[in-house]
Amino acid sequence: MKNKKRYKGLSERIVSQLAKSEEYKIEGEHEKALQIARKILMKDPSCIPAAEEVLDNLVSLQEFEESEKIASFILAREKDSYIAHYALGFILLTSGDNAAALPYLQKANLLNDNNPEILRCLGWAIFNVESKLKGLVTLERALNLRPDDPLILCDLGVCLLHEHVFEKAIYLFEQALALEPENERAKDCLNAAIELEEQFEVINANPQNKGELPSKLGEFGDFEASSQTKENKA
Repeated sequence: MKNKKRYKGLSERIVSQLAKSEEYKIEGEHEKALQIARKILMKDPSCIPAAEEVLDNLVSLQEFEESEKIASFILAREKDSYIAHYALGFILLTSGDNAAALPYLQKANLLNDNNPEILRCLGWAIFNVESKLKGLVTLERALNLRPDDPLILCDLGVCLLHEHVFEKAIYLFEQALALEPENERAKDCLNAAIELEEQFEVINANPQNKGELPSKLGEFGDFEASSQTKENKA
């Protein structure tokens, strides 16, 4: 987050509290971070940075119903909150509504470009709604900015599988597992990708079936409902 600009006009005490909330959030202590941000917002409902911190942590905790309410609250007061636009886009992606998510994510990217997490979500939406090539390029941008992110690695890998780019997809899933050996999604994707590649070769041995992809791809082709909106991640 661009904290200096966001915190302009706030007292040193509030800035210090928001910094502590941010610190907890980065450490994954979302409940503690949320508690601090909520207290600030209760005392001063006009403090948009506190509302954004509340929203950020609610999304990470997948409290989507309350997240939508807070995002709407923020946008009614600050239409250029990239966090609120991102949150609404992210929530829509998790429900599978890629088309509805796209404009929110485009706006978030316009307000805060070169943000790996926003680009991850935007790339997924573009791939599924607008342009597969543009979506892949956007996901590649996200990965270039944050090459050690299993979420980006897996999302890009799944999209590449849809385009039958098996070798690179398998490599990306292997990279994700190297970073997080217990990542169940990466394990499932890798195993399925290897099986799909083998099936694809058999299927395409018959000219009548050329270009077909086994239906198993749909089993792990959903968007990863995990958010990394903290400062060192987004």
